Amino acid sequence: MFAKSALALVLLAGSVAAKTCKNMTVPVTISARTAVFDIAVPQTNLDATTFAQNQTQQGRNFSETALSGYTTTAGTYNISVEFCMPSSMNTTTKPTLQILTHGIGFDKTYWDLSYNDFNYSYVDVATDTYKSCTLAYDRLGIGNSSHGEPLDEIQSFLEIAALAELTLMLRNGTFPGVDQTFSKITHVGHSFGSAQTYVLVNMYPTISDGIVLTGFSMNSTFVGYFGAGSNFEQAYLNQPFRFGNVSSSALESVLSITNISSPTVQSVLNMYSLTDYVAGLSSSSPSLDYPAGYLTNANIGANQYLFFLPGFFDPGILLVAENTKQPVTVGELLTLSSLPMVNEFAGPVLIITGSNDLPYCGGNCLATGNASLPSIPAAAVVNFPNVPSSDFTAYIQPNSGHGINLHYNATGA
Repeated sequence: MFAKSALALVLLAGSVAAKTCKNMTVPVTISARTAVFDIAVPQTNLDATTFAQNQTQQGRNFSETALSGYTTTAGTYNISVEFCMPSSMNTTTKPTLQILTHGIGFDKTYWDLSYNDFNYSYVDVATDTYKSCTLAYDRLGIGNSSHGEPLDEIQSFLEIAALAELTLMLRNGTFPGVDQTFSKITHVGHSFGSAQTYVLVNMYPTISDGIVLTGFSMNSTFVGYFGAGSNFEQAYLNQPFRFGNVSSSALESVLSITNISSPTVQSVLNMYSLTDYVAGLSSSSPSLDYPAGYLTNANIGANQYLFFLPGFFDPGILLVAENTKQPVTVGELLTLSSLPMVNEFAGPVLIITGSNDLPYCGGNCLATGNASLPSIPAAAVVNFPNVPSSDFTAYIQPNSGHGINLHYNATGA
């Protein structure tokens, strides 16, 4: 029942929604076992290239090679969240809450895109059509959540600890600013967010009433395509006004010679692939000031290669995705594949992946090489031995790449 209703949800995305949202910063006190890596944090763009070459080399587990041991990382971190509820919610019944975890290259706005009057918003459909509440958040280390040391601190398991703490606070009624209890709490992830959701329910099998893993499979064969295709650069060098620490005098110099918002200037910037360098220039938001070791895809072409299927997306949303992209830490890249092959979770599981997903299907989710296997994501059924067959569904969304929220047939997943 869960899988069928969730599938209906993602297929009905695009309706006009009425929701009430709160943006908050929530402190979490957490600890996790984190890896200690015996490598230097990449400092330059060429260092970032060298890191990617090491990580994508065939037959080599660079994470294992670089690992020197483990430690416990603990602290109090701030997590930036958006909590949304239907404006006409029935207060006599407890709603379902969906906790939404974004993937690499995005922040919490992935789930509530304002582009084209929120036509691509998953949150709109969840709240308006299904009367669910949602909690989208910037993963620890990303966006408006606390940043940290990019190699040995901001890693997958510390982020999963933050997700677990957010969930427990929502279950026990201690989440600040949310005066609501919930009948069920489900977890929805995209890409790296799906991987973290997968690990979360293995570590705490009763923490979720059901999971939706989007942009995901258990086949890691093609993850290297993502690392190579990103052509990683230092985030603070790639988008210096959004991600760096550009001086006010430099900002004033640029503003004095050009009108960034003029159509003519925008056309030139697009023609010469210079949009990254001026992203955030006219924004009133402060720079995110990422240190070296936070990496991002090099340009809009790389963004298309990673997330979009040509011919099936609005070119305008590709530009938005590039101008609002978020980085990834080297520590995340070194720990993103730490997935147990047998998951202890016994609740409903729905996997939704675009037909032409790059990192988890190599660009073709139906090319299984096995006539009895309908898709690459469907093979994950064996990783959930405790889930009844009736509670496991793997759905392939046609005409979509890895960023399935961003295509014409936006599933909102």
